[in-house]
Amino acid sequence: MIHLHILPQRLLLCLWLLICALPSAAQTGLHVEPLFGSAYGQRKDATEVLLKGSRLKPYKLTLFRSLSFVPSAAEAKLVEQKVLADAKEAIDKEAVHRQGRLYYGFYQLKPKDQKRRYLIYRNNALAAKPSASTKGLLLIYIEGTATPQELQSFFK
Repeated sequence: MIHLHILPQRLLLCLWLLICALPSAAQTGLHVEPLFGSAYGQRKDATEVLLKGSRLKPYKLTLFRSLSFVPSAAEAKLVEQKVLADAKEAIDKEAVHRQGRLYYGFYQLKPKDQKRRYLIYRNNALAAKPSASTKGLLLIYIEGTATPQELQSFFK
């Protein structure tokens, strides 16, 4: 027997869980997916950004997720491995390696739901002259209709 006073609470709980899952659903199936919304974003040295909706419309985007933090050597290697695993499936890519490691990567992933998807990575610790304030790692996931050229002009 279903108690009617419990039904609205369960319905609200289900809706809340669905809403919380939506932002992460965009990068579902990617190796970098577990990095977003994880403990990395909770660290003092981290900044995690999630943007969606009307603020992105002028840029022809529907979703923007970024994570930046100062990783340990092991964390940097883990993130790099995840990015490189996703890069194998990219339909277009631009990458720069330094010291045998991935320094920068711009990857256009296979479209999903008629949206272009991009993964951008940069390990500032591998910069030519890294400073203490720029040793962080940056990971960005983007969805929308913007072309790679439009995105690159946004980030310049």
